[in-house]
Amino acid sequence: MPFLPHSRSISAQRIFHCFVLTSASVAGMKAAPALASTPVEFQSSFMRQPGNHASDAGALALKALSNSQNLIPGRYRVSIHVNQNFFDNREIEFSVNTQSDDLAPCLSPELLNDIGVKLDGLELPKAVLGACVNLQRLIPGATAQLDGSNLELSISIPQIAMHRDVAGYVDPQRWDYGINSAFVNYQVSAQQGRSDQIGHHRSQDLYLNSGLNIGAWRLRSNNTFRSDTQGERTWSRAYTYLQRDLPGARAQLTLGETFTPGDVFRSVPIRGVQIASDMSMLPDSQQNYAPVIRGVAQTRARLEIRQNGFPIYSTYVSAGPYEINDLTTGGGSGELEILLTEADGQVRRFTQPYATLNNLLREGVWRYSTSMGRYNAPSFSEDDAMLWQGTLASGVGWNSTLYGGLMGNNFYQAGTLGISKNLGAIGAMSFDITHSAAEIDPHDSSRTAQGLSYAVKYGKSFDTRTNLRFAGYRYSTTGYRDFSEAVRERSADQRFRGSRRSLLEASLFQDIGRYSSLSLTLSQENYWQSSEQQRQFQFNFSSRYKTLSYSVYASQSLNNDELRERQLGMSISMPLDFGQSTTATYDVRSSSGQFNHRASIAGRTHQDQLNYRASLASDENQYKSTELSLGYQAPYASVGAGITQGADYTNLSLNASGSLLLHADGIEAGAYLGETSGLIHVPDIADVGLLNASNAKTNKHGYALIPSLQPYRVNRVILDTDQLDPGVEIDNGVTQVVPRRGAVIKASFVARKVQRVVLTARDKHGAALPFGAQVSDATGEILAVVGQAGQVLLNTSQDKQTVLVRWGNNATQQCQLHVDAQSMPLKQGYRVQDMVCR
Repeated sequence: MPFLPHSRSISAQRIFHCFVLTSASVAGMKAAPALASTPVEFQSSFMRQPGNHASDAGALALKALSNSQNLIPGRYRVSIHVNQNFFDNREIEFSVNTQSDDLAPCLSPELLNDIGVKLDGLELPKAVLGACVNLQRLIPGATAQLDGSNLELSISIPQIAMHRDVAGYVDPQRWDYGINSAFVNYQVSAQQGRSDQIGHHRSQDLYLNSGLNIGAWRLRSNNTFRSDTQGERTWSRAYTYLQRDLPGARAQLTLGETFTPGDVFRSVPIRGVQIASDMSMLPDSQQNYAPVIRGVAQTRARLEIRQNGFPIYSTYVSAGPYEINDLTTGGGSGELEILLTEADGQVRRFTQPYATLNNLLREGVWRYSTSMGRYNAPSFSEDDAMLWQGTLASGVGWNSTLYGGLMGNNFYQAGTLGISKNLGAIGAMSFDITHSAAEIDPHDSSRTAQGLSYAVKYGKSFDTRTNLRFAGYRYSTTGYRDFSEAVRERSADQRFRGSRRSLLEASLFQDIGRYSSLSLTLSQENYWQSSEQQRQFQFNFSSRYKTLSYSVYASQSLNNDELRERQLGMSISMPLDFGQSTTATYDVRSSSGQFNHRASIAGRTHQDQLNYRASLASDENQYKSTELSLGYQAPYASVGAGITQGADYTNLSLNASGSLLLHADGIEAGAYLGETSGLIHVPDIADVGLLNASNAKTNKHGYALIPSLQPYRVNRVILDTDQLDPGVEIDNGVTQVVPRRGAVIKASFVARKVQRVVLTARDKHGAALPFGAQVSDATGEILAVVGQAGQVLLNTSQDKQTVLVRWGNNATQQCQLHVDAQSMPLKQGYRVQDMVCR
């Protein structure tokens, strides 16, 4: 509570006492009528009054507190919490518990089944449970208690009586399609520079991820515009599709340009129709894996991620380690291509697989997909023949899963059969075999190739805090082709290097002690028609000593010429005493036989809105380069700029990202939106923060965007009420939403602007009004009680108002205050004034 200087000494402590007593009194006086019970009596003599008031003047307020009772029997819509976790809001009938005089809920067998109670495994058969279950008799140790003031029903049930697979599950009846809306996410960047090798150059990139939601249907499109250094302008489209979920089938229906699932075959772009399981509709333990892209940049560099040849993501990263954890891919698994373009024009390329043992399912769980359409090649093929694919996986017990699939068109056919098994303490492993047959010459159908491919995958999290995320090896005979290889060979594409012979992939993470960790990702592949091996890896070890952090890294990648490039480096950083989160870093690296080192300083301002970085680098030939970059996260967009200058080049870059959302009431701007997002509305209240998005604030109309929500799960949307203006009053700053995939959920909050008035009220003789006197409006609604020294805290939405102060039943024990809030002086958000009650 702020300190309010008062002409006659109003202290913050008195206002606090007044506020506490007022809140308690009003809450008690507003309690609903309830069952008869033994009245509670309070001793009022401790409320000492001035000599001209009766000693029991506060008894009226205490009586109101003693009369607060519980709810009466009836139907109430209550918030149900099961074992301290929110379940649902439902209307329940309450009756009197004859043993305790409390209200007992009528819990139907259907409700208990929805909650997750194992009714079939209990002693009483379901047929004799009745319309209202006696919970304590059915499950010893179970309880159900109602908090009448908050309309909250808390149910406690021993875990042995609950299904184990319901964690994270939400009743499909609560899944929400959201509002009709349209949005566009944008990532725009531009750079220009000069180098001794290519002279002046400039380029621009624009990534647009747009969508339209109407009812259950969602239209999505991903488009890219690029103007390169030669001035060539190109538009490309990764996908455009229409989609809706099929709750009964636990699947998504997709029409248009999309990608086939990659859990059995490698993901392929198609234009057609697809029905595929959505594992997010199942409990948390069966969620799909999401890839995280990690690496190290040497300068302020542009990072681009491609899937199946299509660009799907672009951003700028500063020199040093980076991590991309907000990627949305079009397929469940497959292979990503990462292009890192440094400020001096050097390009490094990585490929990262992102499949894991997600084909290991629980017993009784199915996953399926069926796809049909034309092959949607990005550029290297003219063959767009029809293609069909079907996959199926099922948890069959014995900790095993069987999976397989068929795929083909008029020149290619393939079939896969495999098994995954949980080996307990050893880990999890899968093995599959794939047969393919392909016509490799479009002009001669007799030229065919067929062969087999064998794959084994392994994953394990060890007690030593070692996490082997993914390890796999695939061996193929000389005649085997996957679909992409067959298409490239038929098209005589120069990127076809022959059929793949073997592929080894692994990803390892290890925690060491409290502050140290290491990670290793690697892949190696070779081809039948070539003796060359493609090998790439990334290794990183990081640790900390007191305030000093250090890391060692090594990597080998592929550049545009498919040549190996190996890097070694070490980085040391420490926090500085000035600014906020300011860090100084020194790093050295060796790349392509060249040695250089760099010193940098980076930090961010309050609430992480502004970040900055400056560095100075030098190589073994004493060529120096400098870098300066700034980034700002506004409530409505994210912008950044950077300049890098070396001995033979200069590069300036600008970038921005954000979103625009069109809905029934207008258009809103915000941060880049994820697949599933939200729109909050606090009517006509600006600058209300949101804990779900740290930099989001409502605009003048009260709207703000929630960048990301989890589909088919309960998401708590929480307003940041700690920084609210004193003149804003919000009834409840927390709500819960359950969006479907791709939905835009609108969450509205009841709020109002009020005048907070602090009065020091005196009677006509100049004495402070009695402690505990009631303050009510013209309708008789109690607004507050008088606190110490005659202080009153009022919340009112009216500029002018007459209130009644009463401390007894006689006419001499009441008076009126004529409150004109606008005419009172404003101090720290409160209207403060001394008044005489007449």
